[in-house]
Amino acid sequence: MGRASSAKRTARAGGTRDHTVPQMYLRHFGQHTGRRRYELKVRRLTNIEAPFPATTTSIGAVTGYYWGVTSDGAPHHAAEELFTHLEGRAETVLKVLLDDPDWALSPNWPLTPAQRHALAWWMAAQILRTTRQRNRLTHQAPSAQDMAQLPPEVQQLAQNNPHLQYIVENIVTLTLVLDARPWALGFSDMCLLTSDTPVVIWNRPDDTDQVRAAALSTIMLPLDQHRFLYLPSPFEQERNPRKGIDHLMHAKGGVGMALVQVAYDVADQFVIHHPQHDPWVHWKPSGPGMPKGWEGDTHAAPQYILEYPVLSPTWNIDRRWTIEHPPKQAADETD
Repeated sequence: MGRASSAKRTARAGGTRDHTVPQMYLRHFGQHTGRRRYELKVRRLTNIEAPFPATTTSIGAVTGYYWGVTSDGAPHHAAEELFTHLEGRAETVLKVLLDDPDWALSPNWPLTPAQRHALAWWMAAQILRTTRQRNRLTHQAPSAQDMAQLPPEVQQLAQNNPHLQYIVENIVTLTLVLDARPWALGFSDMCLLTSDTPVVIWNRPDDTDQVRAAALSTIMLPLDQHRFLYLPSPFEQERNPRKGIDHLMHAKGGVGMALVQVAYDVADQFVIHHPQHDPWVHWKPSGPGMPKGWEGDTHAAPQYILEYPVLSPTWNIDRRWTIEHPPKQAADETD
C-alpha cells in the first residue's frame, strides 16, 4: 500500500474530536452511571436556566481543535499528546487529594514536591488550552494573509497554530509560577461548579500576559462538587502571613457562594456541575459578570477579594459531607 497523501492525512486529522476540558477532570463532577460512563449536568450560558445531562465524552469535544500544521503542511497532534501525558501524571495526584476514605481534606497535605510539580504542569496547561484563550488570541492576531498560500485542506488546521505556539511558549514559565505559589486545599459547604475555563485567574482572566496575571492574582481550581484548590494572591499573603505557606481552608456560607460566582464569571460557553449537587438550589448568578463567548470585547473584569480564615492543620471534615448535604447547624459543626 502506498503512503497517504497530505490531503488525506489532513482530512483524517481534522476529523479527530479533541476535548477542550479533560475527561479525566470532568469525571470528578460526574455521577457514575455505568462502566466508564459519568453523567454531568451542563448549562449553556446562552440558556442558563435549562440544564441538560451530558457525559464526559460528549461535552467540550471540538473536531480537530489541537491539531497543528508543520512548516511543510503536515498535520501533527503533538499538543494533544503532551496534554495526555500531563493528565496521566495529574490524575495520580488528584486521587491522593480526593480519594481518602475518611476525610474530605486529604491527610497527605501538603503534597510532595513531585506531586505538586505534576499538578502545576497540568494546571498550567488548563489555563493555556481553553476556548477562551483561543478567542483572545484570535482577536489579537494579525491578518491571516500569511496562510493564504497553504492548500485549502490545511488552512483550518493552520489556524490552530498561533494557539498551539502560545501554549508551548508559556507553559514552562507558567508552571514555575504556579509551583512557587502557596496552595490551599479547601472544602466548600456550597456545591461547586466548574466550566470550560476550569483554572480561574481572578480579576485578570483575559490579561494579554497570562503569566504575569497568574503571578499577581488569586487562582482557583474546583476539584469536585465540594473541594477545590486555592492559590492566594500576593496581596492576600501580605494581609495574612499564614496564607504564605500551604494550608487548609473551609469555605462556609458566602465564601462558598463567591467561589461559585467567580467560576461562573470566567466561563466561556458552558458550566458543569454534579447532577446531585446543583449550586442553583441556593445560588443565582449576580451582576453581568464577564462577557460569554468572549471575542475581544473591551471590558473591565469583576474584581474580587476573598476573606477566609486558615483552617488549623489538626482539623478536618468528615468525608461523608462531600456527598451529603447537612442542615446548616450541622454544617457549622463539622470542623
